Amino acid sequence: MKSVKIGDIKIKNPICLSPMAGFSSLPFRIICNEMGAGYSPTELVSARSIRYNGIDKSLRYMRISPSEEGITAIQLFGSEAEDFQAAIRTIMATPVLQEVKIIDINMGCPVPKVVKTGSGSALMEDAARASAIVKACKTTLAELCLNVPVTVKTRIGYNAEDKGKPDFAKALADAGCDMICVHGRTRPQMYHGDSSNEAIALMREAVRGYDIPFFANGDITDVSSAKKIIEETGCDGIMIGRAARGNPWIFEQVAAGLAGKEMPAFPDIAERKNMLIRELEGRLKYLPEDVAVREFRSVMPFYIKGIPGSAQLKVKLCGATGAEEVKEILGID
Repeated sequence: MKSVKIGDIKIKNPICLSPMAGFSSLPFRIICNEMGAGYSPTELVSARSIRYNGIDKSLRYMRISPSEEGITAIQLFGSEAEDFQAAIRTIMATPVLQEVKIIDINMGCPVPKVVKTGSGSALMEDAARASAIVKACKTTLAELCLNVPVTVKTRIGYNAEDKGKPDFAKALADAGCDMICVHGRTRPQMYHGDSSNEAIALMREAVRGYDIPFFANGDITDVSSAKKIIEETGCDGIMIGRAARGNPWIFEQVAAGLAGKEMPAFPDIAERKNMLIRELEGRLKYLPEDVAVREFRSVMPFYIKGIPGSAQLKVKLCGATGAEEVKEILGID
């Protein structure tokens, strides 16, 4: 794929990691960067929480490391423009975060506890509010004299019958959004059923006249599906989500395949186990061991998926309480 620019930031390889709660940790984003991902946003963080509770409670989810993960992006969610303004001011006043290069707004999360607050995909039902949030973010960054682009990740619709929301995409572009990424499922679908490239394409066409890149997301699992979504939607870039869980190698494989080059071999069992340990050890750098291992239980099964005895290993790993125990279960010295 050709490089794209989000604001003034050049994304050399627009094959990126989609932000995922519980998975988009700093250690994993660093690994994805090494594997060729164009950039990898943090998981969603509440703008309201930052506004009223300060940065400490949310810092663990939004840690960045420009020197290790390349282009950095923090994803925020919320329903009030004022919350985003306050959150951005706090982020930019925090030394360990102020080097962030992109602010991403979540307008696609389908999880009920997020939607019921008017956040995430609920914003698709209120284009005026969504536009006001984008404008508020842009204005706040400008007032701080920061040339940081604002992007939005959303879906093809809020209701089951929605077949794309071109007017919503256009409203975001009119508000000054610097990049739009659309996931090809509606809110009721959550992460089930098929992703609709046709619906994504409708939203892509709505903003083709704007000088902003458009990314597509949904059911990208290999080179073939990557080619398909690019051809059928006309997108400028793609974001890979669930297929990257426990499989950061997918970025170098898809990039090679799209470039017509020989794809790197899929890692063997030993390499997959070692990568699991590497990500866990990365989490241990900023989390207590018991917390890091407990939270990593939902991630570990993806690294060992498909290997002989994986079902038994999964049971043991999901009961592990310490890093050494995880290594022992995997047979790593």
